[in-house]
Amino acid sequence: MPALLPFTQRVCDWLRCPDHVHRRWLSATPVCAAWLGLLLAVLTPPHGTGFTVCWLHQVTGLPCPGCGLTRSLSCGLRGMFLESWQYHPLGLVILTLLVAIAASSLLPPCRRANLRRCLESHALTFNALYLAFVAGFLAFGLGRTLMHLPQCLGPR
Repeated sequence: MPALLPFTQRVCDWLRCPDHVHRRWLSATPVCAAWLGLLLAVLTPPHGTGFTVCWLHQVTGLPCPGCGLTRSLSCGLRGMFLESWQYHPLGLVILTLLVAIAASSLLPPCRRANLRRCLESHALTFNALYLAFVAGFLAFGLGRTLMHLPQCLGPR
C-alpha cells in the first residue's frame, strides 16, 4: 500500500492543478482533432464504408475501444441517435465534445480567454471529467474486448 499513496497523491495534485487544464480542452491539438473528427463524421456514410480501418480488429479479430466510433459519430450527426448508441455508446458524448471544442475555436479571442479562465477556475471538475472520460472509454473497450474474446478463441 505505501506505493499506492504517492500515486494517489499525484493524481489528486493533478486533478487540482489549473495550469494545463485549458490545454487538454482548447489547445491546437484537441481543436484540430475535433474538426477532423467532425469532418470524418460528415464524409463517412452512417453505416460505414464496407471495410474496416481498425488495424487491431484486422489483426486480432477483437474490437478496439474505438471500434464503431466513426459510424456512431456519423449517425449522431444525422440524428440517428439509436443507431449511434448501438455502434458505440460513447459516440454521442464524443460528438458533443467535438462540437463544443470546435465551436470554442470560432469564438472571439476575448471569449476564448473567458472560457480559459473558467476552465482554470474549475480545474478539479474539468480534470476529473477528462480522467473519468478516458477511464470510461478504456473500461468500455476492455469490457467489449473481453466479451468478444471467447468468440475469437473458440473453434473455427
